[in-house]
Amino acid sequence: MTLDNQRANARDELARADAALRAAEALLAAGLHADAVSRAYYGAYHYLRALLHTRALEPRSHAGALRLLNVEFIRRGTLPSSVNRVLAGLQRSRELADYDPSITFAAMDAEAILREAREFAAIVAPLLADFLDAPA
Repeated sequence: MTLDNQRANARDELARADAALRAAEALLAAGLHADAVSRAYYGAYHYLRALLHTRALEPRSHAGALRLLNVEFIRRGTLPSSVNRVLAGLQRSRELADYDPSITFAAMDAEAILREAREFAAIVAPLLADFLDAPA
């Protein structure tokens, strides 16, 4: 994968991430809390995929993306280990929202999950900006 491809892929993932976070906000405002939770997770997930593109990595699964995050960014000290816990929690919430009809999310819960997704985005945004803005 060329550097230009890495950057293009990262930008595509960022566009999807931002769209997912905007959708989460709209769903939250519409009272569709479980759907907001799901889209918030996907916003963070696409930020993660964008981050992995900075290392020319393309995970095949959600679990693989978390593993690569640990290996490439957390173990090397680039990101704090708390980031992994946040993403794992977001993933678990998304799974409940999407697959467990007995679970309901209150507005306060969905707001907190969206906030965590945005906080993850804010943590990785400087790394992405450095990568995208660096000279070729």
